Amino acid sequence: MARHVFLTGPPGVGKTTLIQKVSEVLKSSGVPVDGFYTEEVRQGGRRIGFDVVTLSGARGPLSRIGSELPPGKRECCVGQYVVDLTSFEQLVLPVLRNVTKENRNHLLPEIVTCVQSGRK
Repeated sequence: MARHVFLTGPPGVGKTTLIQKVSEVLKSSGVPVDGFYTEEVRQGGRRIGFDVVTLSGARGPLSRIGSELPPGKRECCVGQYVVDLTSFEQLVLPVLRNVTKENRNHLLPEIVTCVQSGRK
């Protein structure tokens, strides 16, 4: 029987850390898991964006504050962050495409909804 858990909370309470630790424990116990999470990127103590990290260890930029993307890359903004759609698609779409009826209960995605509150 599949179990689904929704993990919510304010920034900085440890949601990503919990997902990392749970996936490590499951993997070390031989339980197959797949998925991705987002991880904050800081520079000089200030958050400058997020990376997307797959449970297989691949990592790439998800967004950066006011980044300029190289020519040819698609761009969209969420608040002050420029989203690197190409990087997201290259890392996450293969994970999602591998979901089948047989393995869908092994997927461990972190779904985070960010609401821009006007703070910077």
